[in-house]
Amino acid sequence: MWRNVTVSYLFKIIGLGLLDALALAVCIMFILDGNFIFSGSVGIGTLLLNWLAFSPRSYPLRYLVPGLFFLVGMVVYPMVYTTYISLTNYSTGHILTKQHAIEQFTKREYLPLQPRHFVFTPFLSEQRKLAAMLLVGEGEELVVFPDGRWEPVESHELEDEDDDGTVDRLNGWVRIGRRELVAHIGKLQTLRVPFEDGWLRMATFTEFHLFLPCYRYDPVQDILIDQQTSKVYQPVKGQFTAEDGEVLYPGWTEYVGLQNFIRLVTTPSYYRPFFRVFLWTVEWSFFTVLFSFALGLALAILLNDPKMRLRKLYRSLLVVSWAMPSFISILVWRGLFNTEFGSFNQLLRLWFGVTVSWLVEPFWAKFSLILMNIWLTFPYMMVVSLGALQSIPDELYEAARVDGASAWQRFWRITLPLLMIPIAPLLIGSFATTFNNFTVIWLLTEGGPVIRIAEPAGATDILISYAYKLAFLGARGNEMALSSTVAVVIFVIIVTISAVSFRHTRGLEEVYYGL
Repeated sequence: MWRNVTVSYLFKIIGLGLLDALALAVCIMFILDGNFIFSGSVGIGTLLLNWLAFSPRSYPLRYLVPGLFFLVGMVVYPMVYTTYISLTNYSTGHILTKQHAIEQFTKREYLPLQPRHFVFTPFLSEQRKLAAMLLVGEGEELVVFPDGRWEPVESHELEDEDDDGTVDRLNGWVRIGRRELVAHIGKLQTLRVPFEDGWLRMATFTEFHLFLPCYRYDPVQDILIDQQTSKVYQPVKGQFTAEDGEVLYPGWTEYVGLQNFIRLVTTPSYYRPFFRVFLWTVEWSFFTVLFSFALGLALAILLNDPKMRLRKLYRSLLVVSWAMPSFISILVWRGLFNTEFGSFNQLLRLWFGVTVSWLVEPFWAKFSLILMNIWLTFPYMMVVSLGALQSIPDELYEAARVDGASAWQRFWRITLPLLMIPIAPLLIGSFATTFNNFTVIWLLTEGGPVIRIAEPAGATDILISYAYKLAFLGARGNEMALSSTVAVVIFVIIVTISAVSFRHTRGLEEVYYGL
């Protein structure tokens, strides 16, 4: 026993030691990158893990922490981050921080009409690598190195071996001709040498020119100045903007408060598709849950009859669509709905001589989605209904028969009310799942058919696919902030519907226990 304890404790020490070493390396890496928040988070998390492993008082928490970790990492953090993004202008043209945007502007350069130019001569080291260059301009001579440094020529040794006025050696390095220079042309084209107010860059095969910065940033006044036109740009809504309305890109991410929510409900190009998509999302979720529950319950009642033969076989066959991976079933249905070659249209042409544009016309695309989703979800409803039916006491049905109640009366007065007590929370969960079922929509119709060319929302887009298109497929760029706003709205809707529904469910339980 003691031997096993010692071995397990030794493995714990070794495992945590390796984990601590890795965490320390990650913390150092984050600190060097300036990410002190991430470094602190990793450090605190590692210390907490060591405390949980070695402290006897933390023993109960060892079973709670893994679940809490994934709850925070996969639910709480994404929701908090999504809410934060919805309060910013994070989108195409506003992805960088302000400091990074300023760096982008100050690195832009232009070539003056009469630039200063330097004729350059390259030199190779003994290893046949580019060692330095001699730049000769108007009254100036510089020695430039491949890393972008430069030094005055006076501090270096120049040799003219054949007295022709051309430097043949620089510090012992050998001058190369233009043909040999071709092998190093890629490195020379990317070389930027800071010099005076600009940069020396290769302009031709024989010369470097002095390029000047297009913009200069004044941190005191927080303005950007165009060096060529002297135009002044001030920060306005995450972009440098001139008095005449000219806007410079890129902008930067900044806090905008509830502006995205206001845009969503006041801008016609956003609120019209949003409310149309919202209405269809509710219809899609409601009819899917309603019809799949009705079909599943009907089959459950049939299969719950002890007089029915081969009940186990029927149950096994009816859950096939549930057992298959949904994405395979969806792609099969997509093939069946194909207008030209799908099996459904082939049968319709054979029997009635008609063709239905299943995934092309908005009505039939919606019908196809609901029909297919019923196929995917009715086995789940059937299984849970079977379990709930078997929990209803037979004495209630016997008493109802004695009182002369018909089959419909027994269903509406006994079966359905008692069934809703355990089933109602599952229906709420099914509604919430269908409300956000991106996979079904995207694999079958991709949100189509298209309604308007410039509008991201298609006829069968639900809120989550609409948010996806805003974030990644927008015609006017990626609207990540607006997409996050839609995601927050979805979260609020689901929470509200769930809260109200669970309150009614609690009322059903009170009635049941009061019987």
